[in-house]
Amino acid sequence: MATRPLVLLHGYAAQANTFDKWKSILQGFGFNLQTDIFIGNYVTLNNEITVDDISEGFDRALRAKKIADQPFDIIVHSTGMLVLRAWLTAPNAEDRQRLLKHVIAFAPATFGSPLATKGRSLLGRIFLGNHQLGPDFLNSGNLVLNNLEIGSSYTWNLAHRDLFGAKAFYDANPDTPYVFVFDGTSDYGKLAEIFLEDDQLGSDGVVRWAGVSLNSRKIILDLTRTPSDPDRLSWSNWINVKIPLIPVAGVNHNQILSAPPNGLPELVLQALKVDSAGKLDEFYKAAAGTDVVKRGQARLDADPWQQFVVHAVDERGNAIDDYSIEILMRDANGKDTSIPAFENAVHPYTLDPSFRCFHVRLKDVPLSDFGVNGNKVIVRVSASTGTGLVGYQGFGDTVSPLGPTINQVELDITKHTIDANQKLFFPFTTTLIEVFLNREPLCSTDGIYDIFQFGVTAEDA
Repeated sequence: MATRPLVLLHGYAAQANTFDKWKSILQGFGFNLQTDIFIGNYVTLNNEITVDDISEGFDRALRAKKIADQPFDIIVHSTGMLVLRAWLTAPNAEDRQRLLKHVIAFAPATFGSPLATKGRSLLGRIFLGNHQLGPDFLNSGNLVLNNLEIGSSYTWNLAHRDLFGAKAFYDANPDTPYVFVFDGTSDYGKLAEIFLEDDQLGSDGVVRWAGVSLNSRKIILDLTRTPSDPDRLSWSNWINVKIPLIPVAGVNHNQILSAPPNGLPELVLQALKVDSAGKLDEFYKAAAGTDVVKRGQARLDADPWQQFVVHAVDERGNAIDDYSIEILMRDANGKDTSIPAFENAVHPYTLDPSFRCFHVRLKDVPLSDFGVNGNKVIVRVSASTGTGLVGYQGFGDTVSPLGPTINQVELDITKHTIDANQKLFFPFTTTLIEVFLNREPLCSTDGIYDIFQFGVTAEDA
């Protein structure tokens, strides 16, 4: 059956044997296990290894097997998606998009996993860590987990290389890979809730439905600019909308590999045959009509989620650690109603809290009230330096000058929120928001800047 090599790439804390079930499935479809299929086996449970290191190792292995200089397909699971994207976006990697023809992504950690922080804990090291005696004993792969954490600087920077770069990395043409994202609509059940608390919500138990697909959009709120500056608010259209999540009913993060339901193997086989935009459309129409996807879609429709990743910096690009961002609805009388769903599940990135991930349950957002009866949608940003010597400042919807005590900035984003191409809330997608504020010395009541003065003597001090 195979016309190209097929590479299989596992996820975190796993090995090549996680693909045993799919090996037999592919063999039944006519793939030769000795000549057609190449199963990767890489290290994650080492505290000095990063996803980029694994990606470089992946490239060496491809070259050693003479795969890297010919067209090939790949099936990735979980963290394998990050490894692949790092390989695609590495320096001097222009030909890699053209050679990679199909990506089948099972439960991909495209924007990380809420469980990554738990892997670094003592329990994580005991249950997931390296159990082989030696220098790596109980290592859980701290650097890989840092990369995998939701809202990480790593996934933010990676998205800017392949999702928001100058050219499309994933498109409906033969010069870029055709990508197909499958994820289960079940989690690990009630027992897991005891240990995972709310981390399973809106997920397959490990990765979030809103964070697996490549459907993304970026918003820039440059509040250092005045309201008349057109570059103050940059709001892109959605990209990769032709690469949606394909929901698979009845399986969780691991079962999609170990116990794929009826219908899924056939969908994978058909996906590997897509070679044009027309056939891509035909595939998605056919997939939507299958029983396993229809039941999966019904599960998602009943509980839609969206993910936002926010990064706040000052005008020099320095991180802002202490800030908040709120979404409000303001009626015609000026009365504000908070939208708490936007702030119910916020995760600051452990290594740099200027990056934060917001997981939003959309059925708790009053979407039908936006833009009607005079209602406005307002975004409010506030920040603190922790000292009275300097403060964060920004321009809101007014042209008033920057004052010394402004801690909140508001913007009316109603027109963007209700625009069909730019909607703020869009299920099962990830939106990146970059916020810029001025960081300025503060002036005391007597007009003196305490942080720096001329003419102060020892007697005056």
